[in-house]
Amino acid sequence: MRYERKYRIEDASEREILATLRQNPACFQSAFPDRYINSIYLDNFSFGALQENLAGISKRAKFRVRWYGKNMMDAQNPTLEIKIKNNFNNRKEFQKLPSFQLHRNFDCTAFLQEHMGENLGETRRIMSLHPVSIVRYLRTYLVSQDKRVRATIDRELQYYLYQGNILLANRPVHDPGIILEVKYEAGHDDYCNAIFQAIPFRLTKNSKYVSSINAFHL
Repeated sequence: MRYERKYRIEDASEREILATLRQNPACFQSAFPDRYINSIYLDNFSFGALQENLAGISKRAKFRVRWYGKNMMDAQNPTLEIKIKNNFNNRKEFQKLPSFQLHRNFDCTAFLQEHMGENLGETRRIMSLHPVSIVRYLRTYLVSQDKRVRATIDRELQYYLYQGNILLANRPVHDPGIILEVKYEAGHDDYCNAIFQAIPFRLTKNSKYVSSINAFHL
């Protein structure tokens, strides 16, 4: 389990946010090269995962297929992720999937049903899901000097509505916001207080899946 704190920032640049974190008492530094993240978000036909988020249900799950790389259409080494949230605690379950291409004949629902394993706690629920949207962004990875706290900066956010079997007919909606996330293991709250006090941005609730749906006014 880990804790996450999120900040949606619209009045500072990525460079200014990065400078703030480097000057933080935690002395954040680069942890991994920047890379693009692509995610297909899944939901049922009644948008159950969306409704749970909007209602503020403390214990809920989010489902996505995720892969990395600048070429969004070429999903190499994708992973099915189930992000289980209980208040501010989060954990993830993973399953590796075969690589695929996002072409006009690709059926995401059939693909998941074919390759779904039985080792995930939410397998039955996943079988009722279908692709709703794709979210893409560029992520910067940071870690505190003592390696106890991680931070990510997400920018260049793009949202695609997934209609039918493919999304190419829709141009993306560009989100000018920047998302800062600070992540740490449970039990480190007292240690992290000084870190959060030195972050001059307002703590917010943010879901990229919800933002992608709102972008298309569904």
